[in-house]
Amino acid sequence: MRSFPRPSRGRRARLLAGAWILCLAALPAALHASEPGTAGFLSLRLGTGARFAGMGDTGVSLASDATATYWNPAGLAAETSTSIALQHNEWLETVRVESASLAHATQIGVFGLLFSGLYMDDIQRRTIPSSIDEGSFNFYEVVVQGAYGRRLGSIAKLGAIDAGLGVKGLFSGLDDEKASGWAMDVGARLHTRIDGLTFAVAGQHLGPEMSFIQDGFELPVTLRAGGDYQRHFANQRTDFVLAYDLEVGNDDDPRNHFGAEITYMDLFSVRGGWKTGFDTQSGSFGVGVRKAGYRFDYAFTAVSADLGNAHRFSLAIDL
Repeated sequence: MRSFPRPSRGRRARLLAGAWILCLAALPAALHASEPGTAGFLSLRLGTGARFAGMGDTGVSLASDATATYWNPAGLAAETSTSIALQHNEWLETVRVESASLAHATQIGVFGLLFSGLYMDDIQRRTIPSSIDEGSFNFYEVVVQGAYGRRLGSIAKLGAIDAGLGVKGLFSGLDDEKASGWAMDVGARLHTRIDGLTFAVAGQHLGPEMSFIQDGFELPVTLRAGGDYQRHFANQRTDFVLAYDLEVGNDDDPRNHFGAEITYMDLFSVRGGWKTGFDTQSGSFGVGVRKAGYRFDYAFTAVSADLGNAHRFSLAIDL
């Protein structure tokens, strides 16, 4: 029987990275155009982590702790121990989103877990025009996601490649009606040979239609691509970050996300962000405090059309 030489470790890394990039390159085919605004499951569109919200929702390359489970599972590969992230999102006037995520590093890679729940204030029931109180009902969405990320290796003249995969269960309820579904995320991250420069791409929410009774709706399939540049200034004891995300969805025009962050003495951070392509959102800002493995972040996003503004609070813990 004829034998073939086994590829070197470097060549295997290049083959794996190439195969992963080809998978991501095929994602635009999944972004077949839908009618504007027809995709459902609102909570899948809302990010995790007030840090990224304050930077204009730029997380595809920046997220490198438990929050990467949402933004890009490839970012989990940067975790070296265990991290936990909690978030409370006051989204508009009546919508709340709670999320908790975990990342744990092992010898075979990093595993992530995310739980997210969207709920609304009680909605008054009206079946006919009347002043009689008919009670109330509610609406909710729940996401439970598992993810995995690891370093594939390095490619000469390019840099180190991380890859990740996530699978999520989706559950929604409106009054007595229930719906469930599933979706996948796939991502890659390139740490370039230029110190501090990282690029990333992720396909999010890839899954079949969901339906309430007989009414079906598509998930908000999204392609995210972007990068960030991080620089440390030792004399000033500051760190500076610039980030950009391009968001291409299956039911809307492409959207641009820009963000910046300045951190002093690895203790206090100030952030700002800007988004284009949104009807009611544009600017955001945020602050953060880090101490002894704990990080508290706050972000404010201005929303027009009398919908109320958005406030996010998050706590990250490195164990």
